[in-house]
Amino acid sequence: MADLHLMYLNHQNNTIHYIRFGSGPNLLFCLHGYGETGEEFSALAEQLAKTYTVICPDLPLHGKTVWRQAEFLPPDLQLILLSIAEKVMPGTSQWALAGYSMGGRLALTLAQHYTSSITKLILLAPDGLKLNFWYWLTTQTQVGNRLFRQTMNNPNWLFRAMKWARKAGLLNQSIFKFSHRYLDDPEQRNQLYERWTLFRNFRPDTTLLSHLLKSSKLPLLFFFGNYDRIITTRQGERFLRKSGAETRLYIIEAGHRLLKPAFAATIAERIYQQPA
Repeated sequence: MADLHLMYLNHQNNTIHYIRFGSGPNLLFCLHGYGETGEEFSALAEQLAKTYTVICPDLPLHGKTVWRQAEFLPPDLQLILLSIAEKVMPGTSQWALAGYSMGGRLALTLAQHYTSSITKLILLAPDGLKLNFWYWLTTQTQVGNRLFRQTMNNPNWLFRAMKWARKAGLLNQSIFKFSHRYLDDPEQRNQLYERWTLFRNFRPDTTLLSHLLKSSKLPLLFFFGNYDRIITTRQGERFLRKSGAETRLYIIEAGHRLLKPAFAATIAERIYQQPA
């Protein structure tokens, strides 16, 4: 990997690990998906490294980042990005922001609260465009959170319900496999509970956000996989109709995994086509 640097930031009582690619004149932060690390952006970052200085942090409870606080709030993430920006590009207070899957939900939330800090918003199969009832129940209500904790300790009833829903055609095969990926192992289930609970404060208001994007004329690029059954293109199309002329939506011949090296050049080309 060309021009890659592994770096750390001490933030309050926490240690944030991040990867830096390139030395371009524009700053780009990339927020990874659930259960991943900033390294997932490596292929795309290399494609962008001549124009952007690309920063890919490991989010709390992921990778080499050590997070000791009980909560993680949008102001925490904004302050982390500001602190890293000051280290790598002193005097910079604006940047392009990319988010993949769960990282897309975080990016949407930051765009809502800190619109003026962002020069371009790049969302790849982003979570957060549609309210997920189960995520709301398990993270925003006390009863739901207790049930979530109990289920992660004893998931047998959930496995039976998922199997029934799959047979009844209420749960598609992609989501069925995706769910089992994080539910079959006790440690993975414990991490799921801790991560979902910690990230519960990142809840974008898409109606408000669409108005903010339209008034600010912030460039927004959507990328969706044509065969993605987890986060579908329809979610982006609905948002596109509300968010103004500066929004672009691109379909990649892929499933949910848009950060594979095979798609990096295509995505980078589309990013370059819309200057900040």
